[in-house]
Amino acid sequence: MGAIGLENGHSLTHSLWRSEQIRIGERQAAGAAGIQMYELMCRAGLAVFELARNRWPEAQHWWIFVGGGNNGGDGYVVARLARAAGIRVQLVQQGDAEALRGDAARARDQYRADGGAIESVGALQGQPDLVIDALLGIGLKGELRQEAKGIIHQINRLGAPVLAVDLPSGLCADTGRLLGGAVSASLTLTFVGLKPGLLTGQGRDVCGDILLADLGIQSHLGQVPVADLLQWDEWRQRLPRRRVSAHKGQVGRLLVLGGNRGMSGAIRLAGEAALRCGTGLVRLVSHRQHYRLLNMTRPELMTAWYPDFDHWTWAHALVIGPGMGQDAWGRSLWQASLTYSGPRVVDADGLHLLAHTGGGSEERGCWVLTPHPGEAASLLGCSVAEIEADRLTAVNRLREQYGAVVVLKGAGTLVADESGVSLCHYGNPGMASGGMGDLLSGIIGALLAQGMAAGQAARLGVCLHGRAGDLASTHGMVGMLASDLLPGIRRLINQVEEDDNKTVDH
Repeated sequence: MGAIGLENGHSLTHSLWRSEQIRIGERQAAGAAGIQMYELMCRAGLAVFELARNRWPEAQHWWIFVGGGNNGGDGYVVARLARAAGIRVQLVQQGDAEALRGDAARARDQYRADGGAIESVGALQGQPDLVIDALLGIGLKGELRQEAKGIIHQINRLGAPVLAVDLPSGLCADTGRLLGGAVSASLTLTFVGLKPGLLTGQGRDVCGDILLADLGIQSHLGQVPVADLLQWDEWRQRLPRRRVSAHKGQVGRLLVLGGNRGMSGAIRLAGEAALRCGTGLVRLVSHRQHYRLLNMTRPELMTAWYPDFDHWTWAHALVIGPGMGQDAWGRSLWQASLTYSGPRVVDADGLHLLAHTGGGSEERGCWVLTPHPGEAASLLGCSVAEIEADRLTAVNRLREQYGAVVVLKGAGTLVADESGVSLCHYGNPGMASGGMGDLLSGIIGALLAQGMAAGQAARLGVCLHGRAGDLASTHGMVGMLASDLLPGIRRLINQVEEDDNKTVDH
């Protein structure tokens, strides 16, 4: 996914709303701000036109595709402004242009009054320099109709840059699901407020860069956001800071449990990530087969083997699951760990065992569950497709059912606790490789061991993990390994200290 930013200097509040909230709220907000809805449509069209001119100043032949709702009305405004600027415009209306009503019809009529023509797909000539996608708006819920699928397919075959109006046509604004196909946009200019579907699930594949124009009304929206957007520059200020007199016993002791036969890599990655996050002492508790080998090239890690190990009170926090397996040994380790009452991260096989056994009856407010969609499906007893169809609903269901902080991993990772839901937009496709989740569990475990509350540790952890992935990707995404993130983790963890030193120096 590309960048997220601002358009025309409007304020980005880092909040996310569902489409129905935007639909209701924008009318209320426009009224509160003393703005007519048609004026709002004109502002939206102007924002798209100005962005297109700034981003693609050489483009002199625009194809504009409009639909039957207000999104189409925005497209008519763009077309009228483009023609007035001397740009060659060919506009295609999906469906019957005469069926438009309200503000969209008014925008159509003004476009025609200024000499604009409405053409059929078959009448399009040449090759456009730019495509404006104003086909389908945020109200789309069901599968695409055949006519819309055909137009979307044609847009995607053109090879021209595409600017999507509010969101790419075919994308569900609320869930990030593609409704039978979607326009693949180079840039999306969304209005009033961010929608979850732009930033999670398959939405990450089709939006390109994302900019927000609040049209001057977001401060009047009057709706409670469904989620907030995590920002590294804000969350890094909460990284644990050390006193000058600190010693290793005061900066966290972490147990990492797992590493069954042949699966020592996962626990090692989790442990090393925890060390790089500043945990004073990290002990890996694994299968006897390889516990002596785990720290051969990282002597700072301590090791032990289960069932010999039983010093649960030693730790300030624990991570359970990486490479643990679900055989008799893994199940025994899981049951033994339930005697520990402190904060814990449950990952990988630990999540499957939690789903099958229910775990203990203890309070899970200090637990962090970190499922990917497959593990989330196991926890909820549903299919992966159901999880991915509405990730926001899924993470809330997990939080309610298990009473823990939940990190639903994937494109647009979601974090849910009693305070609400947060979305992390950092990370990249290069992180689709083995061991990345083990790093995340170690990072969150390290923050818990250093005294952070579970919800804060989860949010800061996913930010740190995603940002480290983005740093590592500067050398290329294909072939990126989990261990490539470790130098970036250390660099990012120390940014606050560097900022403090700069402040002192000046």
